[in-house]
Amino acid sequence: MEKDNGFDEYCREVFEDGPFSGYHAEIHVIHGKQKDVVVANDIEGKAKRVINFCSNNYTGLAADDRIIAAAKRTLDTHGYGLSSAPLMCGFQDIHQQLERELSEFHGTDDTLLYPSGYHTNVGLFAACFGEEDAIFSDALNHASIIDGIKLSKAKRFVFRHLDLDHLEEQLKAASDYRFKCIVTEGIFSMDGDILELPKYVALAKKYGAVFYLDECHATGVIGKTGKGTVEYWGMDPSDVDLISSTLGKAISGGGGGYTTGKKNMISYLRQCSKTFIFSNSLCSPIIGASLETLKIFREDPGIFERIKEKGLRFRKGIKAAGFDVYGDDDCPICPVSVTDEHFARHFEVELFKRGYYTIGLGFPIFDQGLARLRIIVTATHTNEQIDGLIEAFKEVAKECNFWENLRGYRQKVEDGLVIGKPDWWKPLAAKL
Repeated sequence: MEKDNGFDEYCREVFEDGPFSGYHAEIHVIHGKQKDVVVANDIEGKAKRVINFCSNNYTGLAADDRIIAAAKRTLDTHGYGLSSAPLMCGFQDIHQQLERELSEFHGTDDTLLYPSGYHTNVGLFAACFGEEDAIFSDALNHASIIDGIKLSKAKRFVFRHLDLDHLEEQLKAASDYRFKCIVTEGIFSMDGDILELPKYVALAKKYGAVFYLDECHATGVIGKTGKGTVEYWGMDPSDVDLISSTLGKAISGGGGGYTTGKKNMISYLRQCSKTFIFSNSLCSPIIGASLETLKIFREDPGIFERIKEKGLRFRKGIKAAGFDVYGDDDCPICPVSVTDEHFARHFEVELFKRGYYTIGLGFPIFDQGLARLRIIVTATHTNEQIDGLIEAFKEVAKECNFWENLRGYRQKVEDGLVIGKPDWWKPLAAKL
């Protein structure tokens, strides 16, 4: 007699009867190109024309005619896929050219392409560090960093988000390890915080630690010419040992990632990083489109000032409307606080009805009470679109009595006056 393994039933319980019941993530299918205005399905599957404020298409180049033309040209000259890993026969002249141009862009010695930004972090830590090493990671670092550290089996020290004093305490206490590595993001994608890079580099040098910077949400976003956090703070690229970033966001959005930095470190990764060695190379049209994007960056550096200006317009307007927004004013990631997961879901649905595509975020990404809508403003959003979204926020807040419901929120949860019950998330959290 066959024995039921029970896993399928467990999955059903989590999403139908458990903590995700009623507001787990839904996929809005997009019809057509990824642009600031898209046609997407609502929660009932009906297509609707909406203004997109949740894409990582910061530069607005994902569907730009120049990018599409470059991808088509590359199809004709280099084909589509390579069916091989880079060290076999999966590395074309254009891949080599892109690695060189990314090195020039960042001012680094060498660059290594990966299948995705996720692969860069997982592949680096597992290849470079082991049980005799210590890695110091910001509490809000991306899941790929966390997974990479776990695979490395290095000792992981988690310091409080952007807390330099806590980081230094940990560095002082970790004197008996072979290598020490500090890893953090340049821009934190869920909070809109920009790292105060000079202070972290100073700590790394003081304690002899490798400094590794994840720039997936900073490359092509901040800095006078889009070179990210290093340029934003006016630092020398050599101050950072290794940078990871992506081709899947500001750089045309097609997918792929890379690590760039000091020559010996990149050479080591090329021989030892399993997510590079055992993965197929990026398909050729992505490479062609990425090269075209870097060309556009050189020809039109004003694009980065436009990103900054549009983001600041939304931040000022939403604050004037009474909402709290996380992050730095120079960051186009604008997470608007709505406190409760159910409010996040409600705002998302109601804004979509009004023609604005946003995403509400809550547990398990954040603790209960820290739910938000992550608004991303791009270089190509118009002032009218931005102002319209702010007005829509105000309308939804008024209709659901948002401000009144937030008063005494914690006590209301305890009293069972909101849908979320105290500690509703703990049974699931224990299994994560």
